[in-house]
Amino acid sequence: MAVHAVPESYEPTVSAIDRHIRQNTEGPAGDPVRAAKILVRMAKRRDAPTNLALGVMASEGSMAQNRRLLGQEGKWSTVGRSADFSEAYPADFPKYTAA
Repeated sequence: MAVHAVPESYEPTVSAIDRHIRQNTEGPAGDPVRAAKILVRMAKRRDAPTNLALGVMASEGSMAQNRRLLGQEGKWSTVGRSADFSEAYPADFPKYTAA
């Protein structure tokens, strides 16, 4: 597999992520042949997932993002639900905590 240099205009984003991945992995990135075979097998299923993170880093990153989103959803659920006529309005915002 050929890996081409990232254009300079993408340095702050794509190159930064690429460096992070390369510095935090032991060994080569995922196997594109395996990934292709997985996708071909998945295409034949009727219950294919809407999101399939391929590779350890992708899977762990996806699960971490899901945990963050669920935490936010739980924290802000009352505010979001208050947009419906059947819900109490106005809803109190969660207490602000500086990061």
